[in-house]
Amino acid sequence: MRFGVTCLASICLGFLWCPASAIYADEAYHVDFHHVLLGHPQPRSTFLHRPSASSKASLLYTFSDRSVIGAVNPKDGSVVWRQQLNPGNGLLKALDGDSILISAVNGAVQAWDAAEGRLLWDWSISEQIKALEIVKSHDLGRAVFLVTKEERSTKAVIRMLAGDSGAVVWEYEDESGDIPLSLTSTEAGLFYISIHSGLLQASKIKVTPLEPSTGRALSSIILNADKDVIDHNLIIPPSLSSAYPLLLWSDRTRRSLRIHVLGSSHVITTKLASEQAKNIDNIRIHTSSRIGNTVNVLIECQSGDLHWSEAYQLDVPSEILKKTYQLPALQGPAAYSVAVHSGIAYYVRNTKQDVTLFSSLSDRAIGRWPLQSKGHDHLIKSEGIRCAVSEVVVRGASTFAVRSAILLTSGDWKLIHNGEESWFRPESLSGVVAAAWADTDGPQSLADELAAESHGNIATAYVHRLKRHANDLRNFPQWATSLPQRIINNLQGHERHTQHLNLARDSFGFRKIVVGATDSGRLFALQAGVQGKIIWNIQASKVETGQQWPVRRIEINHGIAQVHILGGGFMKVNISHGSVIDHQPKFAEQSYKITVGLLDSTVSSVSVGINSDGTVELPEPISPKPKTIIVTQDEQMTVRGWTVGVSKAALAWTFSLQPNEKVVSLASRPSKDPIASIGKALGDRNVLYKFLSPSILIIGTVAADTSMASFYVLDSVSGQLVHTQTHPNVDATQPISSVVSENWFAYSVFSELAETDDTSPSVTRGYQIVVSELFESLLPNDRGVRGSAVNSSSLHPVGVDGDGRSESPYVVSQTYLVPAAISFMTVTSTLQGITSRSLLCIVPSLNSVIAIPRAITDPRRPVGRDAIAAEAEEGLFRHNAVLEYNPKWALNHVREVLGIRQVITSPSLLESTSLVFAFGTLDMFGTRVAPIGGFDILGKGFNKIQLVGTVAALAVGTGILAPLVRRKQTDTRWNGT
Repeated sequence: MRFGVTCLASICLGFLWCPASAIYADEAYHVDFHHVLLGHPQPRSTFLHRPSASSKASLLYTFSDRSVIGAVNPKDGSVVWRQQLNPGNGLLKALDGDSILISAVNGAVQAWDAAEGRLLWDWSISEQIKALEIVKSHDLGRAVFLVTKEERSTKAVIRMLAGDSGAVVWEYEDESGDIPLSLTSTEAGLFYISIHSGLLQASKIKVTPLEPSTGRALSSIILNADKDVIDHNLIIPPSLSSAYPLLLWSDRTRRSLRIHVLGSSHVITTKLASEQAKNIDNIRIHTSSRIGNTVNVLIECQSGDLHWSEAYQLDVPSEILKKTYQLPALQGPAAYSVAVHSGIAYYVRNTKQDVTLFSSLSDRAIGRWPLQSKGHDHLIKSEGIRCAVSEVVVRGASTFAVRSAILLTSGDWKLIHNGEESWFRPESLSGVVAAAWADTDGPQSLADELAAESHGNIATAYVHRLKRHANDLRNFPQWATSLPQRIINNLQGHERHTQHLNLARDSFGFRKIVVGATDSGRLFALQAGVQGKIIWNIQASKVETGQQWPVRRIEINHGIAQVHILGGGFMKVNISHGSVIDHQPKFAEQSYKITVGLLDSTVSSVSVGINSDGTVELPEPISPKPKTIIVTQDEQMTVRGWTVGVSKAALAWTFSLQPNEKVVSLASRPSKDPIASIGKALGDRNVLYKFLSPSILIIGTVAADTSMASFYVLDSVSGQLVHTQTHPNVDATQPISSVVSENWFAYSVFSELAETDDTSPSVTRGYQIVVSELFESLLPNDRGVRGSAVNSSSLHPVGVDGDGRSESPYVVSQTYLVPAAISFMTVTSTLQGITSRSLLCIVPSLNSVIAIPRAITDPRRPVGRDAIAAEAEEGLFRHNAVLEYNPKWALNHVREVLGIRQVITSPSLLESTSLVFAFGTLDMFGTRVAPIGGFDILGKGFNKIQLVGTVAALAVGTGILAPLVRRKQTDTRWNGT
């Protein structure tokens, strides 16, 4: 049996001679899926904008909470372009019809081509940018104005940058100690707005006019003559649909609103409607662009679940504010926006029920469209409307086209065109912190049931089989109905992609479910076999602004997803429909640092608490599986192994690091890591026996004082040190990742090469991948100290040396220089482990996930010479110290995946194929990987119709010729010749 498995593994290795390709051209966009996300759009930096003065169509631009700027096509919701910036609070602005966008984040300013997203120029400073404004005039051309201020400084600096190059034109320093609020330009000039605080006076609003060409400050204006104390929350910034800048603030009751027209010295006061509600919770201001001397102002008020709006007209020269009408209060969330067409201002009101259009001239609705959803109710159920931006096109006296991009409180984004939902972008799924594969019922469940029948007595097995057959008959009508269509699809070579979700597993095990959690408190499920279609998406936990949901991991067991939360909390969710079954915020006794999940003897998941000092506590008695080991790490960098009992955990071993060492990576073998062969078949028909241990653990550390990286290979059961590798002059600021599988491990660092040879390049410092393989002995057909022993134990080793220590395995190691850093490493997984594993790596600088074939990183490749015949038969070839990333290894091919932090894999029912899902702070990407080709499935190029036609033609020919042959045989016998 062992010889047959070894031969099969050798045959599989032969496939490695074929050119490696992560994905074929006819499979791209069919077997993989990609959720291109931007993050939660920020209201103050989201707008519709024409990318050029000659363009008639607008694009939807945004700056998200993930520091991503991007352009979205309003027609279909596809991303035209996007750029990832440094994390921080940012601003995005553009002038109407201008071809340049200006972004500001932290202390950096960038100019982007609005149509293509190309970087035109950038400028940076150590200070924080507090305000940004763009001006385009005949005298100045295109100019960028910004306000910067250091965190602990009282000085604010206003600068003007040349819009075409980013060069600094002038600077103005404000040393008054005022808090910068805004920088705004109108036809009257440039205005710097700040909060002025006196020693014996209340805070006031200060407006400082500046000469745009020189930066010279003119006489400042102090507002708030009535000595109201200004709260920053009472100053109302312009909304994303405001076109004309006005300075507005309210009193603490939000009943009185004050409006200041920049360039004047007066303050306009108006009273808001008091009959609608007792208290006003929120006020938003929407303004139109200036139409002649008039600016239309829409004041949106919200009180609890009520919302209403008041329409005004402001005569700018005379500063007279006139109320035109008031819309009645309605229940439920709503969003208002302003659009101007042909010199007339229009107000658009979006609610969950309809879209209503009003003119600035009358309170009579001139258009109303009931909301028609496209079936996204499972995504946006009970989600409120945050804000909106709209476009209005007049197509006759009473025909209007209204297009509104709506931001939901969940962070999702959708566009409504005359009441019909055009597209929906699930931006709430950005920021995934944990994910897990979930199996559905199917062939594997059948295998489990057959195994259960084989372990029972005859009567029990017979009754179990009868029940199973009766249950299968329930699905027979549906199976028989779908059979003709399945036959047609198979003959045409088309995969069946239905829009209706089917949670039953398919014949190949491709239709698995991915359950994930985001840092914003959401849980979701995707179906990998249907282009990553979203099954459900719920708000599982309320997360405050600026905070993150501390999910540690997700475990799947019997159709239930258990989400483990920092501090000992957990949540159980049904993976089919997303309903919460159980929720525990944290353990009643205390809040642990982390928790780990264990499978007890009943195959149920239980949580075990880990304290900050590394000790293990069981909240309640459990029945753990025998010899369950937990490895912990405390704040003093001491690693411990604990044996879990029924009511407590006993300390098994301790591994102490040096005081200056810090753990930077930790990896263990996957929970499902099947071994197809205990040995590696050599080209001369000999065997190198693998050093196999399910408890192998690799710990990576870096010493701060010496920059020395050490990688310790431990046995997590006994705590024995199996092997150690060190690297000098390691850059700890670069990512360090590691992975363990079967009898080999790999890690990546940025350091100097430990050894060089004649074939190595002159560069000895850079990004490296180190691959090591463990064998029982250096000699073929030799098992070392284990000899002919059938079993082995970490606690009671078979062979020991003279000092009483277990002998270490024979380690073959090799180092490769790679062109870019690797932030995460894992391996593909298959059902039986026969297929050679590929090394999956995340390369952040390339925004890519690559699959490096195992043969490429085999540490047994000959160094300094060509492979001999026996080695070549094995699949080995000459070693090269430089490992260039082959574009064919990129799983995402031409796609650009941003923010990927982690990759998880799962076996399919085909031995050749592994399922892959990548996630992180932004995108989600899923695909299938066949490391040595799909040897157990027909490709799309296989002509099934021709095969069936050939077989049919042979059958017809056989049927015609068979009587003739029989007659000839009969005649031959009668004639005797």
